[in-house]
Amino acid sequence: MSTKAAEVRLSTTAEDTLQRKTRDASVISGGHLVAKALKNEGVDTIFTLCGGHIIDIYDGCVDEGIRIIDVRHEQVAAHAADGYARQTGKLGCVVTTAGPGCTNAVTGIATAFRSESPILHIGGQGALSQHKMGSLQDLPHVELMTPITKFAASVSSTERVADMISMAAREAFNGATGPVYLEIPRDVLDREVDIAKAVVPKPGKYRASTKSIGDPRDIEKLADLLVNAERPAILYGQQVWTARGHKEAIALLRGLDIPGYFNGASRGLLPPGDPHHFDRTRTQAFASADVLVIVGTPFDFRMGYGKRISKDLQLVQIDMDYRTVGKRQAPGAPAVAEAAERCGSRCGRQAHATVQVE
Repeated sequence: MSTKAAEVRLSTTAEDTLQRKTRDASVISGGHLVAKALKNEGVDTIFTLCGGHIIDIYDGCVDEGIRIIDVRHEQVAAHAADGYARQTGKLGCVVTTAGPGCTNAVTGIATAFRSESPILHIGGQGALSQHKMGSLQDLPHVELMTPITKFAASVSSTERVADMISMAAREAFNGATGPVYLEIPRDVLDREVDIAKAVVPKPGKYRASTKSIGDPRDIEKLADLLVNAERPAILYGQQVWTARGHKEAIALLRGLDIPGYFNGASRGLLPPGDPHHFDRTRTQAFASADVLVIVGTPFDFRMGYGKRISKDLQLVQIDMDYRTVGKRQAPGAPAVAEAAERCGSRCGRQAHATVQVE
């Protein structure tokens, strides 16, 4: 084949590929709906490794001004999205192709799950028309991701692509934050639909604020406990930073002159040497305090599963996930609230407090 003939053939192939997408402004593809929905959720960056199942998402992101960071391994992409979410407080986004693209991201998503980091993982999949036919890199992604995400689903309609992304994003920020997974089959992603028929939630129009000051009676009860305590102590966990309530949390320690202990992402809220920063005496505090406030951390291995906490003290739990409250044992006198702002600390977007008197 001559050089001239090869040039003609390449040019024709490129033009044919471009002709697959219409220029009609009233028509939109699934990939462009993904990008529009991401922009509506405040996403300005996606972390990815290029794959054939997800190409149209990149086209949409370019049009919407979303930065694409293409890495060398999907595990890097997942961890990067996690780090982005933790540092910005916004929704992190990782986009992977089907099969190994998804499985390579598992460790990063599992880390985000245990760390309560809000990530949207968008994964490619073979076409619905090829379901169970052995399509390229076909795996049961939703089933794989379900145990390590707050929400996992597959999109079966191009018209609902943006709607499902908004739904997944809401789940990521519902209660304690965490990762979510959305699988989009290739034909659903590439298909073009009438934009008037696509469900695209408008930004700022469909989501209520998740911040709450809680029940004033419970907050007053908590304030009374702390003010009247002889040996109070507070332990701050991951969620204080997640909720960006760190300034108020520190003000509470200093205002009431209470020793503070720090777990997870709350480490570093106060520098070593600060008079309210306590470190090596946590076990003694758990055993000797008369009031102990645990904010935004579970009774896991780091907490000795709660067994080190004296049964003679008054225990207060504040957590964005209500299921965590009272998990050590049933509260003796429950009083549920949604935040501790009136006590001087914004302890969570949707925190729950249970005062446990044993």
